[in-house]
Amino acid sequence: MFTLVYIFRLKEGDRLSFTMSVRIIIVSLIATGILVFQVGCTGSQTVNQNEVTGRHYIDGSTAGPPQVNFETFRDQGKIAFIWDGRLYVLNGDSGTLDKLSEPGEAGKLKWSADGQWLAYIGEDNTLQIVNSDGSDLYEVAGLHKLLYNAPDFAWSPAANVLAVVPDVSKRDIYLIRPGKPPRQLTDVYTGASSFCWAPDGKTIAYVDTLPYDPNDPVNRVDVLHKIPVEGGEPARLYTAEGAAIRLAGWQPDNKGVLFWLSPGHSASAMADGLKLYTLPLSGGKPQAIITTLIYPEWLTWSNDGTKLLAVAGSGREIWKNKSLALFTAQTGSCVNLPQTSDSVRLYPDWSAKGDMFCFLEAPDLSNVNGEYSISDWRQTRSLGIANADGTGARPLGEAGTGLGRPLWSRDGQHIVYLKDSIVWLIDISGGTPVRIMGPFPGQNKYGQQGYISWGDEIAYFRD
Repeated sequence: MFTLVYIFRLKEGDRLSFTMSVRIIIVSLIATGILVFQVGCTGSQTVNQNEVTGRHYIDGSTAGPPQVNFETFRDQGKIAFIWDGRLYVLNGDSGTLDKLSEPGEAGKLKWSADGQWLAYIGEDNTLQIVNSDGSDLYEVAGLHKLLYNAPDFAWSPAANVLAVVPDVSKRDIYLIRPGKPPRQLTDVYTGASSFCWAPDGKTIAYVDTLPYDPNDPVNRVDVLHKIPVEGGEPARLYTAEGAAIRLAGWQPDNKGVLFWLSPGHSASAMADGLKLYTLPLSGGKPQAIITTLIYPEWLTWSNDGTKLLAVAGSGREIWKNKSLALFTAQTGSCVNLPQTSDSVRLYPDWSAKGDMFCFLEAPDLSNVNGEYSISDWRQTRSLGIANADGTGARPLGEAGTGLGRPLWSRDGQHIVYLKDSIVWLIDISGGTPVRIMGPFPGQNKYGQQGYISWGDEIAYFRD
């Protein structure tokens, strides 16, 4: 079991509001020779927080405070990000920059459904829950180190409730409301290896491995259950004899659950891609959709819940044999979308209306040996957009190359993306991109087999 340990409020001065009064202060600072850094959009400014407040760099920071562009990001939602070991939120709705944590490790940022709360992993692998304006922070003690790419904590899509698997040795699921004691939801055999919420937040699906002979681990059995969040007995949905189940999510129409199957519980097979299945909740056998790597960010549902875009293809190297596939929930059909044979397409994301999507494109290196290093290949990645059926694809060349995961903006007219350790905003009709924040200190990362998750250090809330 674990308990809530403490709450603190940020000190006065850790929040910056870009209001008219602050603008007057900035004019005064310019007049006295203090630097305000200008950014490439007419009328917009990147404000050095400590310059405005007149303080020295806080907490011994060597990188300095975040450089952000308030005007560019106005009304586009919120971005939580790690800067020099501290957690900040750039709030485009209120025009504020809030510091949510003191120096230390932080990562795996996850927004609550309404954007009020952030959950993240802090110092010593503890789970932290903080209000997005920095007013309250809770530390949940007893959380062991999270497994790589495992969904060990996730917010309800319908309420401010966090589901957590805190212990790798006895992986029961607990439910946490900010400021409330945790409640144990499951009591399972060897523990929930993965779980996901139903769209209405009333049910959780989870995977349990039955007791097995340690001398015969290949034949161990995984079982998929669902359990009401308010309590009750779990119901068995599917049994996988001699195979591992890794949940990929609940269908938005509440008619099915998506999961990957790994015969023999093979970690090597998981790394090289697994078949993605949908299991109808009304009964019946799982239907194979497509083979994908087990990266949740490579599966994205349209806002109306009718279409799923997936990065299809086997092989753990993301620079070869990867294309986009479209699954239609109503018909159960899955088709490969058109693209050139010498390219890969990665990191898709839907527009708010679901009539378009964006993606990254790069050369397919299946038949090339030694010509590129991983870093060379990453520098070729460019931004493109296409119609919902994959037709009409065109590049947004003004964004440049060497890009990280793109996300469609709240207003539907822009795309947010990462390049050169800077977060940029570009209009889908073209034009010069404008920086939102950065460059981030210490952002030269390449990830395992070329894959990097935004969610480790940046999380965009746009609803």
